[in-house]
Amino acid sequence: MLNVSVEFGDDVKELIKNMKEKYGDIIIILGHGCCSPTEPQIYRASDFIVGSDYVEVGRVDDVPFYIERNLAESYNGWVLTLRVEPLNGAVDDSFSLDVLEGVRLRLGFKAMKVSLSKNLSMKLPQ
Repeated sequence: MLNVSVEFGDDVKELIKNMKEKYGDIIIILGHGCCSPTEPQIYRASDFIVGSDYVEVGRVDDVPFYIERNLAESYNGWVLTLRVEPLNGAVDDSFSLDVLEGVRLRLGFKAMKVSLSKNLSMKLPQ
């Protein structure tokens, strides 16, 4: 079972709100493709067919965040942190809608905290 979670701040909420107003239903995709697996792509929901090789790992202000299954498995046990960064005048050849706003949605990582019950017991093989 996948255990991936997504965190984001007000900067991401504001970007998503503006993009939904401008483009309608949107989705966030993270996959291998031609781009780095640390650069989520934002598409109109009608412009991307989410295949069975993708899994939804969370919602970003009610926008589904899909990750390619094998990539999601490698991120199992991690918290994916989203942030907005300016393009700083750089040319970005991404198909992602955020570049039209002069920014990029970026991905960071942090280890997920796991807490175990004090009453947990395990038998070791003999």
